[in-house]
Amino acid sequence: MEKKSRISRRKFLAVSTGAAVGGVAAGAVVGGLAGYFLGSSQAAPAVTRTVTSEVTRTVTGPGATVTTTVQAPAKRLKVGYIYVGPVGDYGWTFAHNDGRKFADTAYKNVDSFYIESVPEAQSAGAIESLINQGADLVITTSFGYMDSTAEVAAKYPDKYFVHISGYRSGAAGNAPQNMSSAFAEFYQLYYLNGLAAGAVTQTGVVGYVAAFPIPEVVRHINAFVLGANYAYKKRTGRNIKAYVSWLFSWFDPGKAREAAVALIEQSNADVLAFTEDTPTTLQVAEEYTTQKGRRVWSFSHYNDMSSYGPNAHLTGQIVHWGPIYLDFYRMVATGTWRTVDIWTRIGDYMPYRWRRSPEQSTAGQVDGTLQLGKLNPAIPSEWQLEIKMRYEEMKELLFEPFSVDGNLGEPIRDQKGEVRIKGSERADRDMLWNMDWFVEYIESELPR
Repeated sequence: MEKKSRISRRKFLAVSTGAAVGGVAAGAVVGGLAGYFLGSSQAAPAVTRTVTSEVTRTVTGPGATVTTTVQAPAKRLKVGYIYVGPVGDYGWTFAHNDGRKFADTAYKNVDSFYIESVPEAQSAGAIESLINQGADLVITTSFGYMDSTAEVAAKYPDKYFVHISGYRSGAAGNAPQNMSSAFAEFYQLYYLNGLAAGAVTQTGVVGYVAAFPIPEVVRHINAFVLGANYAYKKRTGRNIKAYVSWLFSWFDPGKAREAAVALIEQSNADVLAFTEDTPTTLQVAEEYTTQKGRRVWSFSHYNDMSSYGPNAHLTGQIVHWGPIYLDFYRMVATGTWRTVDIWTRIGDYMPYRWRRSPEQSTAGQVDGTLQLGKLNPAIPSEWQLEIKMRYEEMKELLFEPFSVDGNLGEPIRDQKGEVRIKGSERADRDMLWNMDWFVEYIESELPR
């Protein structure tokens, strides 16, 4: 479980109408339910689906009466989404909106609509407004919406609710059976990105531009650094050094730029990972590489951002929410709802989950809910094979980053030298959900 601080899963984004970030226009943010900016998808033409309701027709003709039973057309599904940021952020919310479009196109007999940039304190009212618009299913996409989702779900037992990035029981343990939770978890991809970073770094220093010190971000930082140390130490015999710069914001391209520059100039980092909902860090890496004569690498985050740094893009972590949303559409539409807690990792929702050889790996291709970005040819071939091997092993849970195997056979220690994982141990979900410590290779302090 995440920390029970009042920091929301995604911070409310105070972005003015028309502001451009990295060439992407940000959405409007206005206060109060009356001022919410409401969007709607244009669904494909309706299709007829077999349902349990039936219509009986009797036709009388010369000498005979024929009675036939036919299936009634399916009711058109209505789905409402609550977004914490603008759909134009090119990060978290952009990816969720892409997932919505995918599910709509695949299912077809649906109308979906959304409210973007919803503050945590106003989320209950926003959810109610979607119900009032006829939503059969409501999907809320921020950790900070968890309790309000549970509360509204209890009021509407004939509706269905999905909360993203929390846990199904809700912080107060009050989630009803018409509410589920789901998440697409990145720590495995971050470890693979770390392998890529450790394979190319020349300074032996990596940096991380981080949003908030919550367990989700902490485990991603740790996984990235473990991967970087694995590759760098195997190459050189020396441990990696890692520095973290905190933004205390999910969406702040100005602070992200300052942090990225400081990590390069002051810490000598030549590979930068990040958790911030714009391509800013990658753009900074591109500027240093192409304009300042200093090779710096970075990654994609949530979406393929390679066009923002074609000369600095190493690989990345990409999410595809669509298959998860499509599952919930089908459950509601067919009356087969089950209360579930989905936490997808590499291998989930893939058409072929069995491990392949590294040479046949699907790493770097569109595959499942979690996708590794395309591998830059600058990554040495032996490390490309290592990355693909680990990717394939993760499909069957044969390899986990938070294990001694992920740390060159050594126990994983925190910054105080305390052993956190040893022997045959692996981090379980409780450790991952509550991770509040840094691995020993990180020089920066974790805010308390």
